[in-house]
Amino acid sequence: MSGSSLTLRQGDVVAKKFEVDALIGEGPTGKSYKARALSSGRPVCIKVLTGAPLPASATAPVVQKIQSARADALVPLVEVGEHAGATYVVSELFEAESLRRLMDSYAGQRKSFTLQEACQIVVRVLEAVEAAHQAGLVHRHVKPANVLINTKQVGPGKVVRTVKLNGLGLSELVNPGALAESIAESTDSRYMAPELTSPSSGGTVQTDLYSVGVIFYELLCGQTPMGTYLSPTQVREDLPKHVDDIVDIAIAGEAADRYPSARDMINDIQRAFTDDDKPAAGMPKRTIGMVVGGSVLALAAIGGFFALNDPEAAARKDDDSQRARVIRENPIDASLQKAKAEGHPNMAFIPTGKFIRGRMRSEGGSVAAATEPLAVEVEVAGYYIDLFEYPNEVGGHPVVNATRTDAAGACAAQGKRLCSAMEWERACKGPEMNIYGYGNTYNGEACGTDPGGDKDADGHLDRASGSQESCKSGWGVYDLSGGAIEWTADNAANTKFGIVKGGKLGGGQQGTRCAYAVDFNSGNTNRATGFRCCMDDNGKLPIDPDAPPPPPADPAAAPAEGAAPVPAPG
Repeated sequence: MSGSSLTLRQGDVVAKKFEVDALIGEGPTGKSYKARALSSGRPVCIKVLTGAPLPASATAPVVQKIQSARADALVPLVEVGEHAGATYVVSELFEAESLRRLMDSYAGQRKSFTLQEACQIVVRVLEAVEAAHQAGLVHRHVKPANVLINTKQVGPGKVVRTVKLNGLGLSELVNPGALAESIAESTDSRYMAPELTSPSSGGTVQTDLYSVGVIFYELLCGQTPMGTYLSPTQVREDLPKHVDDIVDIAIAGEAADRYPSARDMINDIQRAFTDDDKPAAGMPKRTIGMVVGGSVLALAAIGGFFALNDPEAAARKDDDSQRARVIRENPIDASLQKAKAEGHPNMAFIPTGKFIRGRMRSEGGSVAAATEPLAVEVEVAGYYIDLFEYPNEVGGHPVVNATRTDAAGACAAQGKRLCSAMEWERACKGPEMNIYGYGNTYNGEACGTDPGGDKDADGHLDRASGSQESCKSGWGVYDLSGGAIEWTADNAANTKFGIVKGGKLGGGQQGTRCAYAVDFNSGNTNRATGFRCCMDDNGKLPIDPDAPPPPPADPAAAPAEGAAPVPAPG
């Protein structure tokens, strides 16, 4: 039986040394079992790896390095061998829960990790990573599921946590394709450094430090730093500003800008509990006004003088404060988002929660209309939205010249509906509630040029959907601050008119803001008017290939004369 399908049962004996007790976990890289060593009776964990067995000549050098990486914060390796055509890895059994489960438990209770808790956990992980690096190994797969935590109650309200890092050497021992697939198809990719194209090869010390930096941010902020992220002190007012520097350095886009070693990062974290605001030796100091991931850092770093004497600075500070509070009060469960979206191709799931609708205070009168609502906090029920403009195909070409009736009919044929203006705006602003789909600072090149004159013979935009990564919101939805303007389900005050959002037809900086909206005659077409579809949280897509074709479209939903035809779904 090959390693890809080997299953052990209670009582099975592996390599005449270990007796299996029970299955404790399973994934693309293999199955894990609780077992005991026959010679000593001590509990162990056996992981049976997927794929063909590895020769001893391949495993021996890796095992030697793993066993030389000695640290209390590493789960010790016992041995690696072959059994029934599969490679198995035996490590000491550490009775604990994963950091992933602990994080989810805190989120469910709406609790936040204290700075001390977060630092204690991260320092232990860094100690484990440091030992691995000294042994010549890069983990490449540092994530909350591989951080194990044993919690003991030692008194009223007091606990002691023992933290260990698991999975060292897995990237060298497991089938490369299985590991790459397990990362690409899960939210674990959030913890992988941008330069690491595969968790099975490459990587440096800085690769692991990036992963630890993402974990540190998530412990403090309740979510990973997606897209244009807020600094920790923008999310939480109880943190010292030096924490922002730690995060900025650890998750810098370029590996050379990160900490030189795990010890350097440990030393910097320990400074978070002191009043010393000098950068650690060799570490860059974040400059005032610096942009991290496209997000302007907290104005508190600039100082109160400027906020008091600069109305624009004061407005930005108020915006940042409101964003931070709304984000803190509405934590995002990324794993739930992914699970819900899996059954709905090319759709993003946006969970129930509050967001800031309308113009922000920092959007001056020359950019935003005074009639737009000013930074109103509203709650929106969970929904799905197409990642791309209709026909919602990556690399496809958006349909334009559609009336609102055309748009509604095409969405209905797919079991969907037009998005409300509020849903559209929330998808555009992302979880960070930005002014534009790509951030808070206008960038005329982020979403290309006005597509009005760029059409093919069939009336589609020549620009391919999703062709610009820079034109994507924090929810992963493309072309909301560019491309075609889009119909929504909302009526204007005059019910003959509908509300359209987005695109460049409204004009550069003003028209591409997420809050911008304009009234269009619902029966008219326009050279750059398209649409995308939404769906309620309880909706289902007609994805059964054997299902009968939908009934003929209502003639009333046919495109207007001279308009581009709206293709049938599928």
